Amino acid sequence: NLKQAINFFTKSPMSYGEFKQQCISLRLFAFAGVCGACVLSLMLNPPKSSYWVRYSPTYSFSFIKNSFAGSSPPIFLTEKVEHEANVPAIANELITTRRLLSAGSDSEEEH
Repeated sequence: NLKQAINFFTKSPMSYGEFKQQCISLRLFAFAGVCGACVLSLMLNPPKSSYWVRYSPTYSFSFIKNSFAGSSPPIFLTEKVEHEANVPAIANELITTRRLLSAGSDSEEEH
C-alpha cells in the first residue's frame, strides 16, 4: 500500500484500476495522518471544558491511581451530627412571643 500511495504523487496511472488502487492506498495513510494530527493537537492544546477534564485520557491515570490508593472523605455522613441548639426551648420561645429574643432586633429604630 505504501508503494501505491507514493506512486500517486510520482507516477501517472495508466488505467482507471491503477488510479483507484492509488486512491485507496492513499486514503489509508491520509486517514491515519488526520487522526494522528487531531490526537496530537488535543494532547498539546486540550479544551478547557469540564467534560474534557473529566473524560480525557490523562484523567484515566489519576482515576486508576485514586481507585486503589485514594482516601477521600465520604460523601454521606458516617455518624450522627450533634448540634448545640436547644430545640424545645427555641420552639417554646417562638410560640409564646412570636420572635426570638436572643437573636436581636430587626427594627430600624435602633440604627
